[in-house]
Amino acid sequence: MQITLIFIPCHMGTATVFRDQIRHFETCYKYHIADTFTHDSLSDMAQEALANTHGNIVPIGLSMGGYIALEMVKLAPQRISGLVIMDSNAHSESSERQSQRLAEKALLETGRYQGLTKAGARKMLSAQSFQNTALVSRVIAMAKEPGFAVYEAQQKAIIARSDHSDTLARLHCPALFMVGEEDKITPPTHHREMAKITPKSEYVEIAGAGHLITMEKPDVVNAHLDQFLKSLSV
Repeated sequence: MQITLIFIPCHMGTATVFRDQIRHFETCYKYHIADTFTHDSLSDMAQEALANTHGNIVPIGLSMGGYIALEMVKLAPQRISGLVIMDSNAHSESSERQSQRLAEKALLETGRYQGLTKAGARKMLSAQSFQNTALVSRVIAMAKEPGFAVYEAQQKAIIARSDHSDTLARLHCPALFMVGEEDKITPPTHHREMAKITPKSEYVEIAGAGHLITMEKPDVVNAHLDQFLKSLSV
């Protein structure tokens, strides 16, 4: 079966977040990196990714990318051959998190928001990963690259996101849910819940990783992705 992998980055993420996955799979599969910079709606981001690819696809979404992947499933279920959700969740934004995001937006508008700091990176990464200074620097640099306009647009999109529990419950194809065991932002409980309501699902918890498993444990992630993708063609 011919499929195209659609890599969908996290909030303020670039293709860098999937660097090691692209290197691993680019000779085996066609792939596309979703544009998460142009729109301020998850649905519009999903529609653009669908419009820029053809045929059977496997959305691979990390964090915010998972929200967009679920929008793609809702918009074009007939094109989805498999679904990979990492460090994300299927629920709409909680009122508490909405308030936090709006507070961050207020800082941005006054010019006091400075992007991802080292303290912010500590929250994103596992304790082990945070000791890797090169990785911390790469994460901070990546998050600064898109710029403040993209930050604001993505915040708006995330705050307005829909609950996709029913989308998962109706999913006809296999799904893989992966999460870092130390993910403080979207903890393993979210992923076990998603796997439980999805008819054909696999749940993987990655030891020693936080919210950015593709960068923290790329070889482990690649091994699970490889196994999952090969199973789709059996």
